[in-house]
Amino acid sequence: MTMHAELNRLGHEMTQRRLRAAEGFARQALNATPFANETAGEFARRLRGIGERTYPELILRFEHSRQEIFRLAEDCGCDPDADDYDDNHCESDEGGEYLCGRQHLGSVCGECENEDGDGPSWRPDRHEWPCPAVSKLNRANGDTR
Repeated sequence: MTMHAELNRLGHEMTQRRLRAAEGFARQALNATPFANETAGEFARRLRGIGERTYPELILRFEHSRQEIFRLAEDCGCDPDADDYDDNHCESDEGGEYLCGRQHLGSVCGECENEDGDGPSWRPDRHEWPCPAVSKLNRANGDTR
């Protein structure tokens, strides 16, 4: 087996393991019912507690998920009168800023804050992704990505 095929096989196995964990947690959550007099907030905290105990890696990966960063449309230099301008620019989910889909600056961890000051220059308050928490999980699982 070539090294490329072996890396693909390992990546597939890791993805399958994560998928089974997500399916297991989803199954538990979908079959759970609130206790009598349990508020929605209490029920959500109980479900999260189940996930943290049963699938801690899944919860940690979810919390430290990749956040894509794009240049603001006002600074991108694209021609607003171009025919494809609207196809490549859209409003962000957070803050309502208009972003340029053509200028991807990189990815950061949406959870980590960089106290060392060595974060990416385009987002110095964040760790690049994978962040230290996800990198540690990847190393423990033999994932080289």
